[in-house]
Amino acid sequence: MLRVLVALAVFLPIAGCDLLFDFPEWQWHQKLTVSVMTPEGMKVGSAVTSARIEFPPKWTGVGDAAGMQRGGVSGEAVVVDLGEGRYLFALLQGYSEWTAYTAFFPELEGKAMLKEEMFPYLDRMVASDGQSRDVPRKHYPLLVTFDDINDPASVRRVNPGDLAATFGLGYRLNAITLSITDEPVTEGRVKDVLGWWIDLRAGRYNEMVSLKLERFPD
Repeated sequence: MLRVLVALAVFLPIAGCDLLFDFPEWQWHQKLTVSVMTPEGMKVGSAVTSARIEFPPKWTGVGDAAGMQRGGVSGEAVVVDLGEGRYLFALLQGYSEWTAYTAFFPELEGKAMLKEEMFPYLDRMVASDGQSRDVPRKHYPLLVTFDDINDPASVRRVNPGDLAATFGLGYRLNAITLSITDEPVTEGRVKDVLGWWIDLRAGRYNEMVSLKLERFPD
């Protein structure tokens, strides 16, 4: 009898509390596209990443972590081949599961909202398959290049507002856009360009996290 009562208690809602097993969760694929104007014309690169946002109930955490939002982005950097052995990379640093939300609903940024008020917007965003939005400048991912593509130590930051300072006259960032897609997660492009990265990367994907180093403080 006790076992039956316990089982019933697990599935009965408690007034004034989250349902014990209510885990609002959204998963989707998002495609980041970077386009650069060069003296030879427009160069474009893109990568599809997997993103997830979930709001677990309060009983899943302790103290300040109780009910804390969880999520993340998995995938690899965007690679833009600029020609003549030069490349621009848009890293996952500064690129999160909330980038799509801010791109699709910029009017909501900074607005105080209950998490339940966000749910309809997340539903709309995930359902926006094929639609594209400009990524707000303040949410651009970190852009880097390598003076020598074969030398990891030659990495340096690229100013999105002044590509000419890095690559020369005639180079400028045209746009960084994000779209919701059903395309598979991109794999292998970073490795194809940076042959040495397979030995230095962290985790399952080419997230290039270690490129933060002292040059790229948080």
